[in-house]
Amino acid sequence: MTAHALRVGGHEYPVVLPTLRDPRMHLASVIITVQILGQTVLGFELSIAQILVSLGTAAALELAIVFHRQRAIVWPGSALLTANGVALILRVPGTEHGDWWSLHGWYYYAGISAASLLSKYLIRYRGHHVFNPSNIGLVVAFLLLGSNRIEPLDFWWGPMSPGIAAATAVILVGGFAITSRLDLLGMAAGFWVTFALSLGIVASSGHCMTATWHLGPICGASFWWVLVTSPEVLIFLFFMITDPKTTPTGRVARVVFGVCVGFLAALLVAPQTTEFASKVAVLGSLAIMCVARYPLARVVPAAGSDDDHLRRWLARPVRGRTAPDGTPPARPRLGLGTVGGGVAAAGICVLALVFAGTPAREPTVHLRPDGTVGSPRDLAVDDSDLPPVSISDAMRELSPRLSDRTARLMAADVLADLASERRARLELDDAAATEGTVFSRLQDLQGEIASVQAGGQITVPNYTIDRMVIVPVYDPKNAQAGPQFGVEVHGTATYTTYGGTPPTTGAPSPPEPYERVFALFLSGDRYLLAADYPPGVE
Repeated sequence: MTAHALRVGGHEYPVVLPTLRDPRMHLASVIITVQILGQTVLGFELSIAQILVSLGTAAALELAIVFHRQRAIVWPGSALLTANGVALILRVPGTEHGDWWSLHGWYYYAGISAASLLSKYLIRYRGHHVFNPSNIGLVVAFLLLGSNRIEPLDFWWGPMSPGIAAATAVILVGGFAITSRLDLLGMAAGFWVTFALSLGIVASSGHCMTATWHLGPICGASFWWVLVTSPEVLIFLFFMITDPKTTPTGRVARVVFGVCVGFLAALLVAPQTTEFASKVAVLGSLAIMCVARYPLARVVPAAGSDDDHLRRWLARPVRGRTAPDGTPPARPRLGLGTVGGGVAAAGICVLALVFAGTPAREPTVHLRPDGTVGSPRDLAVDDSDLPPVSISDAMRELSPRLSDRTARLMAADVLADLASERRARLELDDAAATEGTVFSRLQDLQGEIASVQAGGQITVPNYTIDRMVIVPVYDPKNAQAGPQFGVEVHGTATYTTYGGTPPTTGAPSPPEPYERVFALFLSGDRYLLAADYPPGVE
């Protein structure tokens, strides 16, 4: 830092400006470069105005706090890093890329940046702040506000492109340079290796999650690869968990800290079924370990001690049982008993990961392992009987490999499912109802059949479909469920009422326009009707 002075009204106030030697300047240059790439080639749904609101709020607060305490004007380097970290990760749904000066949700950026900055001054222990400011601010905000108001930056930034390659290179080169200079590379490596291994166990047990940018669940190896190579995870490991002010000071303690964050992140991710929850779990692992680092300091070597080297600490003898002559013998830390204990501990960790992942093993929508949909079976309805079938632009963007033949297979299944529903209503047959419908739609259909069997009436539609469009469908009750395959149908329908006491058959109604969007569920090799919505849910 370089000190200057500013004289105001007869009072002289020191002015402290940054220098190029300040590591915070190097970190800021990396994050700013990523922000520029995000605004230009990566399509970040983040405006320049939202970034400036974050930066201005945190900077003004820190300038005021430091001036009040020290009567000095100090460059708010830490506050700007905190705010930039918040702006880089925080997203407000509804913000569009390219709307550079949008203030949509500006109060979230201002409030979360302010809360993050203030946590550094309000939550302290032994003279130091406990939490990484941007981390704790984001975690608390996501937990309190939920995914309908705010959400984190996506794990996946898009298919490989020059922009993605440039951003990844900036993060990796800048991360290695900064962590090496601050002697934090061991911590970052410990986190990534442990996270990758632990997440591999979770993924191999059949873990799935949904994401708004992916059609259907992401499972197994695809789930593992998305997370361990995610630019957001790289930013987390290089620039968030490696904050020198909120991590242990010893070399061994830092490596152990990184390992613990990696395992805890995978353990917290294991039961999550949505990307939103998985991202909050990763961020939350650091918040938990920021508190746990204090008891951790009791079981690792003190910073600067003779044992504060990983190999030396592992090879250092530890005390065993007292010998008959009263001499306490020493045994290697990596002796047979210790290795056996380590194997047992590893086994417990594996079981914990597998058990924790139980809720996330049953996907809500099935996709084939190769990412394709449909099957090579013969059409349930003759191809010549199908109305015109097209694929929407939104669906082509989400699933570029979706072929016209697969689209016809899906359309044929919808027609077959509607025919099964009609037969179930006419014959009051629960078995026929299960041939074409699942979930809430099946429950509604079975409820109609039961009402007729109790003496009520049932209305049976008869459809004439003019055209069908394959579209993505989003559950309006769950924004984080991700898109499903859907078919939008256009045509007409007539309705005939049956049943009553005594049983009667009404006359068909005049044809009425019919437009619905059906959400599909892949069961075996056939798509079933899971729900229906009015057009416009795409």
